[in-house]
Order: sequence, then C-alpha cells, then structure tokens
Amino acid sequence: MFVYYPGRKFPSLSVTGSYCALKCKHCNGYYLKHMIPVTTPEKLIEFAKKNEGKINGFLLSGGSTKEGKVPLKKFTHAVKWIVENTSLIVNIHTGIIDDEDMEYLEEMSPNHISFDVIGSTDTIRRVIGIPRTSEDYFHALDLLDDSSLNYSPHIIAGLDFGKIVGEYNALRKIKGLKSFSNLILIVLIPTKSTPMENVVLDRPSILKFFRFALREIKPEKIVLGCMRPRDFIEIEEICVENSCRGMVIPSLKTMKKMREMGMEIVRKDMCCVF
Repeated sequence: MFVYYPGRKFPSLSVTGSYCALKCKHCNGYYLKHMIPVTTPEKLIEFAKKNEGKINGFLLSGGSTKEGKVPLKKFTHAVKWIVENTSLIVNIHTGIIDDEDMEYLEEMSPNHISFDVIGSTDTIRRVIGIPRTSEDYFHALDLLDDSSLNYSPHIIAGLDFGKIVGEYNALRKIKGLKSFSNLILIVLIPTKSTPMENVVLDRPSILKFFRFALREIKPEKIVLGCMRPRDFIEIEEICVENSCRGMVIPSLKTMKKMREMGMEIVRKDMCCVF
C-alpha cells in the first residue's frame, strides 16, 4: 500500500492568495490561509526555480470565482514551462470545467488534474452556491476522460452538512469512466469559522458509502485522501481491510495493523493522485 506524506515536499499553492469569491459553506476560504500565495505567473515560476531540488512538486489551486472555477488560465504558460523545464510534478485543482477550459488545460499539460465531483444539484446550490447541476460536473468528467490529461476524481463524503446525498450518484458516473487514474475519497471536516463548524457527520452512512465504493470500484484504484477527520479511524480500517491503493498520513494504529497484516508499505512524499 502507498502511504502518502505530502507535507513540505509537496506543498499547496494558491493562485488567488487568501481570496475566494464563493466562500463555500464547507470551507469559507479557511484552507487558503495555509497555502503558499503565487498570485502571478512570474511568482509561480520564481517559486519553481527557487524550490527545484528541495521539493518533489506542488498542488496548484486557489479560491474560486463566482462561477466555481479556480482562475488558472493566465498561468497556462507558467505551468507548461515548469513541466517542460524542471523536475517538479504539478497537480492542478481546477474547480468546475467547461468545454472552453479544455483548450488551456491541454496546452498547460500538467502532470495531473484533481477534480471534485458533486452528484447532487441540491448540494451544489446549498453548499457551493453556484447555479450549476450535477450533470455539469459529469460533463466535466467526460471532457477530462476524452482528453489526453491524467486526472483523478475526488468525492467528498458528507459534503452536504455531514450527510450522504449525491455521493452514490457521483460514484455511478465515475464507474463508467475509462481513463481516470485514481478515485480519491475524502470526508467533510467540520471546520471552524464556517457554517459547518458544528456539523455532526452521519458516520454510519459515510462508512456504508465507503464500503460500497470499495466494492464498485477496484480497490487498487481507490486512495483515502488527506481531507478527513483524523479521529475517523474506521475509514482507515475499511481501506486497509479492502487493500485499497493507498492513504494519506495513516494513524499509528493503522500503520501497526498494516505491518501486522504483512502489507508492503511504500512511502510517497507527494500528493495522493500519484
């Protein structure tokens, strides 16, 4: 099993600094505060030149526009230059994708794209706050699936105020795709300074969804991602018991269990899509 420790070797960068036009109810811009700001293409290239040899790569993300997109287009040539001229691995977090976005993404040619899939239109409008539908997100998946780009869909279990709403719908769509690299499963973290700060997760329903996902998608294509409550150990146990591809920063208890089971553990100091 791959065990991922992104940390300092694979930092997260924000193209908008701490700014986000959306302020989604599960995040409210909170996580942007912990990312490294690279608000111009020049700053991104400068960061890459300064850190090549010190890090393995980086996640390039940021706050969203009012349309639900991370404004990456102006960074096209900077990312392309980094991919072609350095040893750094680049993972791009895009937000919602439409047909016109594929042109710059193909030209940018990052090593990987991370895409959050939401399978409920009501959840999109309640939590993300944009007038889009689950079919818009599924169309984005089709665009990525038909492209030359490497990509990994992400499902946030419990995104709708701790409840399972559209996750099964998203999973059914992903099951029919032909070229995704990994399915990244993560879980809502009730985060301070957000409208979901005091949300209580429906843990039995989330565990049921994880078990279903591990039956429907080959376990070697599933990774337990970094965004999840650290006290939700049962999820780690399910992933180990089903021999999933990997997980980010497992607990000491889970590491002990993997060793007792005689699992081969391979450490990767990078993002879990690789």
